[in-house]
Amino acid sequence: MKHPSRFRLTLAALAAALLLATPGAFAAGGADDGGGGGNGGGGNGGGADKSLVLRVNPAIGAPGGTVAVVLRTYAPRPVRQGQIVVRVSRRPKPAKGLGLTLEELAAPVRPLTFLSATVYSPRNDALTQGLLNGLADSQLAKVTFQSPSGSVNSADGPLAVFLFRLDPSVKPGDAFDLTLDPVQTGLTDAAGAPVTLAPRSDVLTVRAPSAPFKLEADGDKVQPGAVAELGVNTFEPFGVSGGRITLTWDARLSGGAPTVKLDPRYGKSTYTVDSAKPGRLVVDFKSPDSSFNTIPGMIVAISLPISASASIGASSPFTLDSAGTYLLTRKGRKVKLALQNGTISIQ
Repeated sequence: MKHPSRFRLTLAALAAALLLATPGAFAAGGADDGGGGGNGGGGNGGGADKSLVLRVNPAIGAPGGTVAVVLRTYAPRPVRQGQIVVRVSRRPKPAKGLGLTLEELAAPVRPLTFLSATVYSPRNDALTQGLLNGLADSQLAKVTFQSPSGSVNSADGPLAVFLFRLDPSVKPGDAFDLTLDPVQTGLTDAAGAPVTLAPRSDVLTVRAPSAPFKLEADGDKVQPGAVAELGVNTFEPFGVSGGRITLTWDARLSGGAPTVKLDPRYGKSTYTVDSAKPGRLVVDFKSPDSSFNTIPGMIVAISLPISASASIGASSPFTLDSAGTYLLTRKGRKVKLALQNGTISIQ
């Protein structure tokens, strides 16, 4: 074959034509537009090609526990129907010698058992079907959906979530790649046109059953005079009845008071905000039915105006105050947390 690259392009064009000729077909693109910051926080909805960032959030789970694989976007763009496929494959450990150990050979290639799949729409009209297929070396989690109102992703944030049971035989430190399949994944907008996607993949990490839950302050890289999109992230589902989040940063970077949102897709809650002290934010919240964080992700979203006089290259720690940050179980006990801080950078 003299022109393999031309042959591959011809096949790709033919496949795209067949997809577009099929009712309800989806188109997906993988352009890197730079959207999505940190572990799921600040970022934008697309670059010059107007592609929509579709991200798999990082996930954590304990052996035998529940794992939530959350897919989110960074820009509102109403979607009528779609199919999303995530490949779950074991991440090889760094080689310590020749070949695989007995433990690695015995480790499950297909670590997940499917529990449920949900796609969010403000009108609650997304008809959803989810399944998990086992392959020789991986698993394919697939969700298909239709929304008669075309209101899926009319607000950015969590778009869909898979819930799985993690195999009890996995070991702390094991990791599995969560990769969006660009061929089988596609979304159709409210007008019936395919949405070009910029996929973002991540990793499922296994923690020890006794290890604390990770809570992360997610920073952003932002220009002077712009708005930093910040947040507080969780990585596994555990319902909480309330809590307090206290964050600090260099007040000299602020160009105004922050605004705060607790998205109801992460669970029911009521909250109050105290930002009277410059460079300090306190969010108190309650969830009477303890449904908050039954879907993990950016449970607290923060928009912080940046001063127009902020210097390029300046940065500030974006810090969770350990003395003023806690989450409560259904019985009102404090959840054991491991706090991870972020950074606000001016560029």
